[in-house]
Amino acid sequence: MNNNRSDNLHCCEYINMNEEKSTIISDLCSCPPFGNCCSNLLKCPPSRDIEINVMVANFQDRFRIPWQGGARRISLDSAVPLLLFPASLYFAAQGFWPTILMFPLVTLFLYYTHRTVRKYRVATKFFYVWTLTSASLVLIVFQFLVVPMLDINTNENIIITVTMIATAACFYFTKKHAIKSHLKYDLEMTNVNITDENLVLINETENVQCNTCKRDVPSRTYHCFVCKTCVIQQHIHSYWIDCCIGKHNRKPYMAGLVLGSVLFTFLSNLILTTLCHPFNVFATIMLPDDCSDVYYDIMYGICFVSGLYCFAVGIILFLMFINDIYMVSLGITYHEWQEQCKDFKSDCRSRHVIRNILPNWRAFFNNV
Repeated sequence: MNNNRSDNLHCCEYINMNEEKSTIISDLCSCPPFGNCCSNLLKCPPSRDIEINVMVANFQDRFRIPWQGGARRISLDSAVPLLLFPASLYFAAQGFWPTILMFPLVTLFLYYTHRTVRKYRVATKFFYVWTLTSASLVLIVFQFLVVPMLDINTNENIIITVTMIATAACFYFTKKHAIKSHLKYDLEMTNVNITDENLVLINETENVQCNTCKRDVPSRTYHCFVCKTCVIQQHIHSYWIDCCIGKHNRKPYMAGLVLGSVLFTFLSNLILTTLCHPFNVFATIMLPDDCSDVYYDIMYGICFVSGLYCFAVGIILFLMFINDIYMVSLGITYHEWQEQCKDFKSDCRSRHVIRNILPNWRAFFNNV
């Protein structure tokens, strides 16, 4: 891009993909790839030359906001969660039936979007931004709406704050240490200091060849098409925290799952039992009973649906933690479990019997 040209841009102007000066308003309705795509879709039989990728690239290039010195491009997959989650939360807080409608719709949308990006191995920030947006907004609702309006006990608020910090720290170290499990062949290609352990792993004798890289890699090393590198003992690629879970960051990941499930379950219990009419289960443990008055005010409705969302997230994180405990007890990763399932004609779980549970957990804690 020519710097002299970009310096003279007005707030609604930008240099497009073809290195031409464009404006946001004039280009909103003039997108030849979009028109070609729509016309091809109406053909019978459908044309195989639909330029989906070109259309998406053009739309991404035109999705901009006015800015001093030229219109700035916004990443679409990062912008959607910032708008979608607050809008869904607000709509669900309007009443009983909007809540009943929104939760299944959002769940199905996230499920099929996640399934699609996993199937086609698409690199996206959508789920990572959704995680940050939803967690931040729920905690803001709790601190600025629930605590002042519903008189939350100070000790309970301290427990929530400490658990929140511990959960955030676990996922922070999970993301930070993810690169330690990446296999690097050329030290000059990265600015990260490769540990001696990684160098030893590369030079191990019991190597196999990566089908993608066509290089020798240590055993139990698998290629991640999203990270575009081989990962030592790859467990999963987590779109929710935007990194691979491998040998060197699996422990903080599991700690984050269990702490997150405790955090969101406790948050949900505090919000719902203070909004609804609670009943005592055991000692000081209470559960919500009658929630018929929560939609009387929009603020109370937002608090209520935030509590429901926390409960759903807590359950999902707990199930993920239980699944990880099962995988560690088997002595394999989820990626290895999936690969083995491809060779089984019957139920995969019936073929996996937990043996040597103590050696498996010892190897897990010792990073073997």
